[in-house]
Amino acid sequence: MSFTVNIKNSGKTYPLELSPADTGLVFKQKLQNLTKIPIDRQKILLKTGQLKDDDIVESLNLKQNQTIMVLGSPELNLPIAPINNVFLEDLNESSLKSYSNEPIGFENLGNTCYLNSSIQALYSIPSLQKKLTQNDKVGEIGTNEHLVLQLKRVFKELENKKQDSIVPNNLITSLRVLYPQFNERDQYGRYKQQDAEEAFTQLLLSLKNVLGEDFIKDYTINFKSIIKNQEDESDVQIKYEDDVKLQCHITSSTNFLKNGIVESLNETIEKHSDNLNKNCNYEINKKITKLPSILTVQFVRFFWKRSTNKKSKILRKVQFPFQLDLTDLLDEEYRDSKIKIRDEFRSIEKNQQSEEREFKKQKKNLNSKDEQDFWKKQHDKYIEEFTSKTPKDLSVGENPSSLYNLNAIITHQGSSADSGHYQAFVKDRYNDDKWWRFNDDKVSIVDKDRVESLAGGGESDSALILIYKGFGLD
Repeated sequence: MSFTVNIKNSGKTYPLELSPADTGLVFKQKLQNLTKIPIDRQKILLKTGQLKDDDIVESLNLKQNQTIMVLGSPELNLPIAPINNVFLEDLNESSLKSYSNEPIGFENLGNTCYLNSSIQALYSIPSLQKKLTQNDKVGEIGTNEHLVLQLKRVFKELENKKQDSIVPNNLITSLRVLYPQFNERDQYGRYKQQDAEEAFTQLLLSLKNVLGEDFIKDYTINFKSIIKNQEDESDVQIKYEDDVKLQCHITSSTNFLKNGIVESLNETIEKHSDNLNKNCNYEINKKITKLPSILTVQFVRFFWKRSTNKKSKILRKVQFPFQLDLTDLLDEEYRDSKIKIRDEFRSIEKNQQSEEREFKKQKKNLNSKDEQDFWKKQHDKYIEEFTSKTPKDLSVGENPSSLYNLNAIITHQGSSADSGHYQAFVKDRYNDDKWWRFNDDKVSIVDKDRVESLAGGGESDSALILIYKGFGLD
């Protein structure tokens, strides 16, 4: 579908019609015919940088009626330039990837799958993409600013898709200098495999240090902890804490994610009682007092095994939902407001699902471009509806309701954190039924059945980190 941008040159404004499939050369030819500025004199001021002949217009993220400044003087007797229309079937593989919505992966630089999967999971969060784009802080190598700058550049490469895959040399070097634990080598000088959960956590820490408190609030869960002495009813303490993730403890009876989370929020510890002047058992019960817009859940699958001197893996199968409701984990004073919005959102969701069922009935008669357009329009339409029902008095980074949709998964294959292989599985931004599998530089589409199989039960791929996004949020 074509759209119009406004070309501004020497105080004059010209409407220019473009197609998403136009190349940079076609853009320049149309501009020449409209303004009489020869192609070799044109300086087109775009946020993405200098316009190249093989760029695809859709990758430039231009908006309807956007104003574009162009420098250059016209040549009045310039002949009309022929327009080299380009069809999808004529594009080379690299240009076709830029035009399509197919994402790209990262080259494995030698046991770097732990970082590749962590970056893909982080890139799946639109709010992080936006905040990184706005960051302009720089620093020397070995600083948080340098690492975050490399991450920003890698995100830009993922967005532009100028090549078949990305070689993240600068990013991995910056990570190893700032966090030396990722610089470990074996006896042959090869870099060792590392823990993806640790890399993910350190990246979040660096992002917090550079982007500030408002950034980390998107991920921060607030808790109210009630600590009771089981031998003295009068000995009750209340503490307020926060964390950037929930944990799912795995025992011999853990079958479902929610069970493991509940277990992690309720525990018994032994400590000294001043009232009784002896050690007593204390029961700790945590309730959530603020839900973040982005919820990270870690499966506690690794434990230190002394006999092997390694982080061994708990292989037990633990099922997780595509939609997670945390209502029963909320503090009583916080719960009612979240239930109200949850119910309103679910009412909107019913209408959304009804429309999508109708679409799927006629899906076989549509081409892939029409299908992509439908899912994007649906996404934009219902995000607007959910936003209209979102309370205006939410705190920074707060989820409007108690509901979350699964957005990305980091998985591990193998029996130890220091060996095996990490991958990322990421939900398509617009189509909830489509998932992308990132096996380093190999990217493929998988269905929900494949994602459900990541619950574990053996040494094959099993979920290590789940990233849930607040329901109704973009």
